Amino acid sequence: MHEEIRSSQWVRRRRMSRMQRLSNKHPFLCVGLPFLVAVVGGSFVLLPSQQTKYELQDKRVRLATLEEAKGERRKFNIQEEYFRMQTAGTWGEWEPKRVARPPEEEPVFDRHDKK
Repeated sequence: MHEEIRSSQWVRRRRMSRMQRLSNKHPFLCVGLPFLVAVVGGSFVLLPSQQTKYELQDKRVRLATLEEAKGERRKFNIQEEYFRMQTAGTWGEWEPKRVARPPEEEPVFDRHDKK
């Protein structure tokens, strides 16, 4: 019985030494190859879920554009908008005014002009 234990330990040590020699000779097989398999396998696993996500998003966008196309919208014309704003009476009331800023936020070129 004692010899059986010794022989099994010897076999285990022999296998370990074989594995250690293999990993020392070819580290890519023990580290790099499993990593690459995990990365490539993960991409194949995640691909269907990502594809489903983008298909659903595309379907929503298509439905929204179809609903917009069904509704009657007038085309934008800049001249019409200009005349509409003039007739509304708000055109003459508007005046561009500068918003006061704190001195530390003043642009550099404005600071030099005021001196």
